[in-house]
Amino acid sequence: MSETRLFLKTRPWISVLLLAALALVVQPAAAQVEEPPGPSYIVQPGDTLSSIALRFNISQDEIIEASGLANPDALNVGDVLILPGLDWIDGTLVFQDLPLGETYFSLKRRYLLNEESMALLNRLTSPNQLYLGFNTLIATDRGELTNAARAAVAPGQSLLELAVVSGDNAWALQAYNQLPAGWAALPGDVLFTPAQQSAGPGALPSPFTAFNVDGGRFVQGKTAVLRASGSEAFSLTGEWIGKDIHFFANEGSLVALQGTPLTAESGTFPLMISGTTAGGAPFGFTQIVRVQSGNYPTESLSLTDLSTLDNDVSSAETARVTEMVLNASAEKRWTGYWGAPHPYIDVINSEFGVQRTYNQGAYESFHYGVDFGGGVGIEIWAPAPGEVIFTGLLDVRGNVTIIDHGWGVYTGYFHQSEILVEVGQQVSHGDLIGRVGNTGRSTGAHLHWEVWVGGVSVEPMDWLAFVYP
Repeated sequence: MSETRLFLKTRPWISVLLLAALALVVQPAAAQVEEPPGPSYIVQPGDTLSSIALRFNISQDEIIEASGLANPDALNVGDVLILPGLDWIDGTLVFQDLPLGETYFSLKRRYLLNEESMALLNRLTSPNQLYLGFNTLIATDRGELTNAARAAVAPGQSLLELAVVSGDNAWALQAYNQLPAGWAALPGDVLFTPAQQSAGPGALPSPFTAFNVDGGRFVQGKTAVLRASGSEAFSLTGEWIGKDIHFFANEGSLVALQGTPLTAESGTFPLMISGTTAGGAPFGFTQIVRVQSGNYPTESLSLTDLSTLDNDVSSAETARVTEMVLNASAEKRWTGYWGAPHPYIDVINSEFGVQRTYNQGAYESFHYGVDFGGGVGIEIWAPAPGEVIFTGLLDVRGNVTIIDHGWGVYTGYFHQSEILVEVGQQVSHGDLIGRVGNTGRSTGAHLHWEVWVGGVSVEPMDWLAFVYP
């Protein structure tokens, strides 16, 4: 036996190494995958090659060459273009309407973007420009956070302690969440914890799987329905334009009904949400929300009894009524559609939201209800079950009945000739509660019907047209 064969026989591990090395030598070289020269962009409705080039400050010819466009004039929605020369960003650039539960800061963290990238992508000069529904340009395929879990920092909990609970590296948590140091993780902050996967809104901790507002927007004088779902129990509260938001359990979710004031000017306002996880960790976030105009008309009224126009009297009475409708009782008394409060709901003398002037004065007041026409004595019915919380004569509103339907929803019946219910009385759908009159500040017999949601007067006719949870 040769010395070489003997050496290999007595040292088999050397044989393994030699064979492995030989395999590497004889194996054909792998083809190198070339990185694209820039991020990709998905063509949106209304895009043109020139508008895309202008947005990203590159030439059309560069896009055509990098993307291999055979026919630049035939650009279709959904086409994928390469944007060469954008060395400050990578991934796939896509637009999405900013959903409820995502903020400027949660998007930065989720897609590993810095301040400069967020500003350049979305032409921002301030984080407050990124409001609910904003058509946001983001870069996907940029890390592990797309479906990462989120955790709320508990009081007294360090970043290291949070990392132990979540199974993450503390340094990685600091980097992912763009914290300057471990001390910057403050109680109530919601941080991404990529060691676990749990899809959901980035500004809310992982028990949350969804958070939305029906219709995706807030409109002057309209009822917003907020829904939060999660994999475990949690509590939730909020504040919207000076009013507390009350959430209630409903079919496995938390639901809140909240009105947006008529007086809220079109613009942006902070929606503040806070709560506590099942483990007792508090959390909170603020999302910028744009209030949209209700596009309500104007009207001019003439009054002979000028005493009813006394601002002090009106303000004091309004404050008294507003105080009555702020409480949100936990029992929701209605189900399904509401009924009509009056036989002639197609006869409307004045619609909700009208901005009014009296005797050619300034347009300083809104019509916070809907006026149904009809003569004195016409029946008034309860549109849904509830409890009568007020009856009485007021200077401006005349003979008034107010009913609590639960969950912060109230209805009011003004200018009655007769009140046929008492405080504390439980009423059912269709019960006779009063009769139309002409008392208080009124130019003729009619029923002024008002609906309050979360302490705010809202469009009453919506409550006849839609089913609210």
